[in-house]
Amino acid sequence: MKHYIYTILLAVLVLMSSCEDYITIEPKSEWKLDNYFENPTQVDIAFGGMYGMMRSPDLFGEALSISMAYGTDEGYYNRAYDERWTVSLNAHTTLDPFVADTWRNLYTIVHNANNMITYMDPANFEEEEYNRYLAEARFLRGFAYLNLTLWWNEVPLREMPTTDQTSNHVGLSTLGDVYNFIIEDLEFASHNLPHVTDGSYIAGRAHRMAAHGLLARLYMKMGGYPYNNVESYQKALAHCDTIIYQDVYHQLRVNGDTTGYRDLFIDVIGGEQYDLKENLFEITFTNNLDIGMATMGSIGVGNGLLFTAQDGQNYPTTKKNFINASPILDMKYDETDKRKNWNIPGITINNALKIVKITGGPLSWGYCPGKFRRWDPENYDELVDGANVMNYVLLTNESMISINQSPINFPVLRYSDVLLMYAEAANEVSGGPTAEALQCINEVRDRAGLEALEVANPSAAGNKDLFFEEIVDERLRELAFEGLRKHDLVRWGLLDEKLAEVEAAVKGDAIYDALKHDHFLRAVRNFDINKHLALPYPFQEVTINDKLDQKPEWSSN
Repeated sequence: MKHYIYTILLAVLVLMSSCEDYITIEPKSEWKLDNYFENPTQVDIAFGGMYGMMRSPDLFGEALSISMAYGTDEGYYNRAYDERWTVSLNAHTTLDPFVADTWRNLYTIVHNANNMITYMDPANFEEEEYNRYLAEARFLRGFAYLNLTLWWNEVPLREMPTTDQTSNHVGLSTLGDVYNFIIEDLEFASHNLPHVTDGSYIAGRAHRMAAHGLLARLYMKMGGYPYNNVESYQKALAHCDTIIYQDVYHQLRVNGDTTGYRDLFIDVIGGEQYDLKENLFEITFTNNLDIGMATMGSIGVGNGLLFTAQDGQNYPTTKKNFINASPILDMKYDETDKRKNWNIPGITINNALKIVKITGGPLSWGYCPGKFRRWDPENYDELVDGANVMNYVLLTNESMISINQSPINFPVLRYSDVLLMYAEAANEVSGGPTAEALQCINEVRDRAGLEALEVANPSAAGNKDLFFEEIVDERLRELAFEGLRKHDLVRWGLLDEKLAEVEAAVKGDAIYDALKHDHFLRAVRNFDINKHLALPYPFQEVTINDKLDQKPEWSSN
């Protein structure tokens, strides 16, 4: 026994000696944060990491773009046999992985941006170049904090890199401090980022007008729940005005833009071109399966048109539609509205590769979003009731197709969103719709093939409350499935009211059967206005951060 123990001790001593010799070897090269950001190549690698984090499934690859965004009058989770998308069902708890993973990934972007902001030495760059890099880092940090406050309201502000566990102990900042921090970052970005017309601009990355657009979105949030600072609408108006009337976007559209609504999303779906006059900022994905890389998201998979042909073929197979469009959305579209045929066309491809119309309406299986579709009928004129159409076109430009992921980009901020924010803010500031507000909403309506609001609804064109109701509906029609509806309804204080409308519409549908369709109403039944206007803090974050307490309404969950 003693011999055995001595043998073990000797082996440990030899191992320790060997380790000591090994770890005292001088490293031939190393990367340290304080001397890493020394040239454009290193800076671009760091930006690649931050943009890559945005593409993760825990952010815009799925969570923020799809799985956490529903449970409103726009649409809802349709699987009766599971509750996979807990946040969209209002079934989440403080232990929920969506809550934890989204929080962690957003703060990872904050941490990485803080590293660049802290350690990038201006002496290594020309002043303009340094400010441009700093502006992009601050844009990404501001964008991460904007998403954090949209989902959680008050959050800890981390202005410096987290270096160890003790630096993780940061308490909540007030809403005002969080908003001001975001404003400072995005204001700096709006002055120092390149313009889309600059030769230095790289498509798919942050630019000056995207910063103005996100500032407008923040000020619209500040004007509503829970901050309710009505003076913020004037500032939102100013940032929208910068984009609309003093910028290339206005000129591009005034000089004969005839883009149809469908065409707006063809480049987003194809993923290879950027429509910079419409998409101010989008999260980009690429199909690199041919070189063995998976750099795609789930856009158009969990929220796309059904394509139920057999697996194993090079088809855009999508059997994972987890969303049904709401009857409310269906009713809000006029039959002449071109957006309905794109957003909720009510079509599918069956196992026989035939395109068929879904005749039962919104409560029917497969009545899912069409905005981020991977395929389209070759000839819409053949799509009449009862007809089976064979031919379709693939929209994603893929040579190798994945059934679980797609290269479809996700638009974070569109020009039509800016137009509608302007119209809403002008209505609030002026106590009624101004001529400019009507011009903005009519530009959106005109592209959809609708009459000017003054013709379609003269009362709303001259009344603040009725015009606001039109804005509520117009944002639903125009921006459906773009991850904005839940945040809009929360800031307007309308989420509970709209969920009640969903319940009435579902139960009032001609084909409603409680046994078949009651699972569509789980988000309604689970909704608690005292809890579900913002997310709880992740359990593990409250556990390791000594200065962060759980929200009282979530303390028992």
